[in-house]
Amino acid sequence: MSIGKEAMRMVRRHAAVLLAICAFGAAQAYAVEHRFLAVDESRSQLHLVDQRNTNQSWTLKLPERCRDYQLIGNNELLLSSTTGYYIYSLATRALVKQLHDKRFDGAASVRRLADGRTLLGCNQNGITLFELGPDDAVLRTAKFPELNTLRLMRLTPTGTLLFGANGNLVIEADLTGKIVGRFTLPEPAKHIYQILRLPNGNLLAAAGYGHFLAEIDVAGKIAKRIDGSSQPPETHPHFWCGYQVLKNGNIVMCNWTGHDASDSTKAPQLIEFDPAGKLVWSWHNPTLAGTIHGVVVLDDLDTTVLNDDSSGTLTKAKP
Repeated sequence: MSIGKEAMRMVRRHAAVLLAICAFGAAQAYAVEHRFLAVDESRSQLHLVDQRNTNQSWTLKLPERCRDYQLIGNNELLLSSTTGYYIYSLATRALVKQLHDKRFDGAASVRRLADGRTLLGCNQNGITLFELGPDDAVLRTAKFPELNTLRLMRLTPTGTLLFGANGNLVIEADLTGKIVGRFTLPEPAKHIYQILRLPNGNLLAAAGYGHFLAEIDVAGKIAKRIDGSSQPPETHPHFWCGYQVLKNGNIVMCNWTGHDASDSTKAPQLIEFDPAGKLVWSWHNPTLAGTIHGVVVLDDLDTTVLNDDSSGTLTKAKP
């Protein structure tokens, strides 16, 4: 059956409109683009992904599954190991330094301070924190035998340390071994992963298998909560772990979905939501990467200087 000229013109007009809608939708989908480092847990890799200049992206195979990460200046990245730490050059991807010491068995978290000291958090004899000098000599040890299951520790502006423990505890402690704050997150929180102190004094905690983010006030009450169940179903929330608060208040969250190398097929590996919890960006590339448990959004960061998130937002460390 032949189609008349008028009918053909209508088909062309509708096709043009459809193409315009599709083009607009694609532009909206990619309105946010980032340059970021992703710590790949299930495939033991480090990725630099540049969405604006993809030929600058790269992948580095790591010797083990590294949990913690920090930009320490000189275009170098500090990574935790199970017995200490690694330092890699972001410019050459070469291993610059490795600390391997059986005294630090069970190391899970590492932080570099402005004066050159290093803090190591280890899952040994409960939880043990080591303070190392610039030469890696042990200066001080803080022991918490009643605690377990350390993931990441983070500094506060006053020098205390924040970390999750015993599944659902939010802990603030110092390097003398004193616990100065302890709160319990409600179920289904399990393996609280990362905690930051916000400028308003509240704490922000990623609830692990609870897949929610809780803002906790000074009395230990939840002042605000963003749940994975409130996100689009395709995000498949399972375990919320490492995250970064951006300068605009948005939060980029690692959306971890399992230890297997193929588990990254299940859902976006990274998601970003605004302060109200609305999803504004996601990244999903299971061909390139496994499941991600650490992220550093590099967009406006200076990798030539030490960066930390003791202020709640990752930025240049104060001297």
